[in-house]
Amino acid sequence: MDSILFAIKIQHDENTLIALSHMRYDLFCTGNRVARDLLAALLVAVAVLYGNTGLWGGLLIIFACFLFTGSYASSNRTARRISDQIRSAGLPFPCSEYRFGKTGMRVISMPEQEETDFLPYKGVLRLGEDPRAYYLFFNPYGGYMIPKKELGSRADEFRCYIEMKTGKAFVRRQTPALLLREWLASRRIILP
Repeated sequence: MDSILFAIKIQHDENTLIALSHMRYDLFCTGNRVARDLLAALLVAVAVLYGNTGLWGGLLIIFACFLFTGSYASSNRTARRISDQIRSAGLPFPCSEYRFGKTGMRVISMPEQEETDFLPYKGVLRLGEDPRAYYLFFNPYGGYMIPKKELGSRADEFRCYIEMKTGKAFVRRQTPALLLREWLASRRIILP
């Protein structure tokens, strides 16, 4: 058995399921996102050029705004549906421990302490990152969330280690709000 280099415990809740769902959308639905944004931009252009004085121009702009802002609507619905199913069944949200060794990641179900999966690093399909967590996806349908706060001062070490072992780079979520936050943090206007 591998020696454990990193061990992270996570207690899921509705928010972690939503975060996983958003990252899945960001990493695997790029074509959908680009199509939505292009269609929204086209609708705004049509509204400005041809219909900015009438009702149709306003409706086109409203629909374009919906396309720009509603990209996570489907992933939010899915995460909330799963959360509702867990609650209605009277079950607790999943709690796991992830143990990272030299050859892969072991998933331990808590509190039973049973190993449910061994996932070799070479099987990682995509890596994602947001300000609060790292995400490892071994398939397009579900992933594993590793909260940065659980890694403490070793977060950067973990990032470098996973990138080295998988041969892949973490993809950061880039939204205008996150870009502004990073810019402000780099100028020490707000805390990172």
